[in-house]
Amino acid sequence: MVSTPQLPLADDLFLTAHDTVKGKSLLTPATMGLGLAGALLGELVLWRRLDVADGKIVLIDDRPTGDPAATAVLDQLLREGHHRAVRDWISFLATGIAIDLVERRLSRAGLVQRQEKRGLLSSKVYFVPTDSMVAGWPATRVRTLIGRGEMLDIPDLVLAGLILATGLDQHVFVTLDARGRGLLFDQLKRRLPAMLQELVGHTEAAVGDAVMARRA
Repeated sequence: MVSTPQLPLADDLFLTAHDTVKGKSLLTPATMGLGLAGALLGELVLWRRLDVADGKIVLIDDRPTGDPAATAVLDQLLREGHHRAVRDWISFLATGIAIDLVERRLSRAGLVQRQEKRGLLSSKVYFVPTDSMVAGWPATRVRTLIGRGEMLDIPDLVLAGLILATGLDQHVFVTLDARGRGLLFDQLKRRLPAMLQELVGHTEAAVGDAVMARRA
């Protein structure tokens, strides 16, 4: 399996959630925002800057991460230190902040290019991958490892959890059989740290609420 460098968690999720050629989103804007919000918070957990427990965010290190997107979220958390509820932060970042931060980071890395398509009454912006193989790698990597029954590293386990939480599994894991899905759920249960399990769970709940709100 040919590999490419592993990207930050939210970048992996963004690429997984878009068509690898035209850059069309596989998710609604609301679900995309919630998924990326959860992923950016997950990056800060992986950076050991925060913990998640009992529905609350616990700041454990206020040093910048060296990554502009993750540090921007950390700075916001520090400014609004009296707010601690995970669901509140997921909802707040999902208002457009998370998508914008990730699009900018991918653009700076040269992995996507901004394209605007004009219509009669409006225009639509797409972030089109510059390399379809690189864009498709996060989904391919996770799906292949699961299919082989191999262990995922922690960032990829979080990515797999967010793929499930956002409903992207309908696209990414469609070829997995019952055994493969069972192995994935077993890894998520046994190997994903509790703080990240909780974060993925809150993201999934937020996505579920957003779906119900659209149907109401």
